[in-house]
Amino acid sequence: TAPQVTAAPSRPANGAGWYSAPLTVSFSGGDATSGLDSCDPLKSFSGPDSATAAVAGTCRDQAGNTGSTSFALKYDATAPVTTAAPSRQPNANGWFNAALTVSFAATDATSTVDSCDAVKGYSGPDIATTALAGICRDKAGNSSSAAYAIKYDATAPQTTAAPSRQPNASGWYTAPLTVGFSATDATSTVDSCDAAKSYSGP
Repeated sequence: TAPQVTAAPSRPANGAGWYSAPLTVSFSGGDATSGLDSCDPLKSFSGPDSATAAVAGTCRDQAGNTGSTSFALKYDATAPVTTAAPSRQPNANGWFNAALTVSFAATDATSTVDSCDAVKGYSGPDIATTALAGICRDKAGNSSSAAYAIKYDATAPQTTAAPSRQPNASGWYTAPLTVGFSATDATSTVDSCDAAKSYSGP
């Protein structure tokens, strides 16, 4: 009669039944008749990622009979792949000029995704370089983050209009003139202004 063999991990799995870092499995046994002779030494497991991994070991009794068992485990030491996506795309120059939100999602090939941070919003202040970051976690407890870079300017440029010449002392023009337009913008800078416009009456 073969000995009865048991396998014990060096620590328990997480609450979802997964391991995310190396562990060892020890083997012990009992034999009611000839007594136990020996069991395999500790065995380590550090991958590959698998939902159906196992570590097997054997014990022998003094009569030469052998018994074996295996410890089944789910192992995932790879973080999920996290992405960040805005609620809408920026303009052609890469800028946002009104409030937006960024959502976070992930994929995980082995233990699957457990959770991701909630949607985050941005509505200022104006800035050329900021980001909204979030984290996703898989069921093995691994996590990774992603950030979406934002350029934000919700403030209109300061625009001025200038005539091609000044009026007379009474504030009147008596001949055609043109008016040019220019602006300043502290954050995203000026993209364009209307071309100069002419006036010749009525």
